[in-house]
Amino acid sequence: MASVIAGGPTLGTLMANAARRFANRPALVQGEQSWTFAEFDATAKALAISLINNLPFGAQVCLFMANRVEYLLLQSALERAGLVRVPINSRLSALDVSRIVADCSASVIFCDASTSDIARQVAAKNGVWLCGVDASLTERGPAFSELLAKRSAPSQSALRLPVPEDLCSINYTSGSSGMPKGVMLTHRNWLALTRNMLVDRDLSGSDIVAHVGPLTHSSGTYFTPWFLRGACSVIIDGGIDGLLEAIPKYRISAFTCVPTALTRIVNHPEIDRTDTSSLRVIGYGAEPIPRNTLEKALQRFGPILTQNYGLTEAMMTCSYLSPSEHFDPNGELRIGSIGRPYTFVDIVARDPDGEPVAPGEVGELTIRAEHVMAGYWGKPEETAKVLRDGWLWSGDLCRIDQSGLITLAGRSKEMLISGGFNIYPQEIEAFLMSIPEISEAAVIGLPDSEWGEVAIAFVSPVPGAEVNADKLRTTCREILSFKTPKRFIIESALPKNANGKVDKKALRARLEV
Repeated sequence: MASVIAGGPTLGTLMANAARRFANRPALVQGEQSWTFAEFDATAKALAISLINNLPFGAQVCLFMANRVEYLLLQSALERAGLVRVPINSRLSALDVSRIVADCSASVIFCDASTSDIARQVAAKNGVWLCGVDASLTERGPAFSELLAKRSAPSQSALRLPVPEDLCSINYTSGSSGMPKGVMLTHRNWLALTRNMLVDRDLSGSDIVAHVGPLTHSSGTYFTPWFLRGACSVIIDGGIDGLLEAIPKYRISAFTCVPTALTRIVNHPEIDRTDTSSLRVIGYGAEPIPRNTLEKALQRFGPILTQNYGLTEAMMTCSYLSPSEHFDPNGELRIGSIGRPYTFVDIVARDPDGEPVAPGEVGELTIRAEHVMAGYWGKPEETAKVLRDGWLWSGDLCRIDQSGLITLAGRSKEMLISGGFNIYPQEIEAFLMSIPEISEAAVIGLPDSEWGEVAIAFVSPVPGAEVNADKLRTTCREILSFKTPKRFIIESALPKNANGKVDKKALRARLEV
């Protein structure tokens, strides 16, 4: 059992330090309830002690619930207790949740009312402790109220402190193309990620930060660095409607979201009647952004947007496009760029043999950084495929120009060869979404007896716009030439997976029927 920190602190000790510094300031708000830094820290420590008394060091703990304070308390408590956090998207099916619980050999599932039905099934099937955070629901272990019963703040020496190389979390990939893989992130990985944000991103101690996206994903990742700055976090209930109500009520200054959510925000019927003057930072990422969404957001909020690029295997902080670099030297809006690497991150585009490609050429995006994963849980062969000579091979194709700006070209597995030419779906998607009438676009490849493979484009129009396939084809040919999709399918909306991204697997299945 690790009992002494070697080689540096972990996030648990850094958060305890921040709590002492900002003790009486508000740290967290949800609805009518609020917690100061001191109150949050004392509760997280007490919860950590209770978990230590019930679980062995390094046990896997699944957090399967909607956004709520208890999620963040458990996230912090697990880091302090030397237990491994396994966040699970609350929208996943019983089958997906059961696969994750079985794969990581979880000891306990923490759930809430929104996930309890599935959690019960999975816990029974896998024989694990089930603990509901908002009710007395419990099986094979103590109730959450019992874990919180010790309200006095324990001493730091009572905690079972992990070392930086200990496993901190197992974060599962979305699994859109098969069984999700568990990405192992150590305490050192999370320290490096947090350092990256604190060094390069505009995080202020005076911020009021809205958390509208899932805490199991990027929103929960942003909580800790802003906590270390002394900022107040507000958990939003009610989705986009709740966010627009919260911005003037709490004077929200920052939030992050996926482009799909930003599209809903800028097109919301109440947006022009909402006082958003308090906003100074909006972050977005995880998927390409439609040009019309970006233009509307910049017009409505001003130049306060930052795009962030990362992946589960190198969580969150690989590159970012700052507010000022959203525009080129001529003042033109940059579309498709993911910016430059974070200060402590090295990114190189490589050919299949591992050699760096020339500036402007397409290569696979490889990453060397301290926050790159330790590997895939229980999958050494899969790990060896992507971790080579100290570099993570991301599977994303990109171009890096002379100045170091990075533009994604698609996934290496999605690249198709049509008539002997390489075609990168994301390049086509980026162009399609630059058309004012297009809200969403997705391009997939299908086998073809004449061309080898052909590109098929699915598009959805912005509300009220009319999109014609023949006109789209003509527009694309002027710019894309041979890359123009052979077929355009127009739908009112494209299907999404549990993470809110366009589900290309579902689109492909439609064509194969």
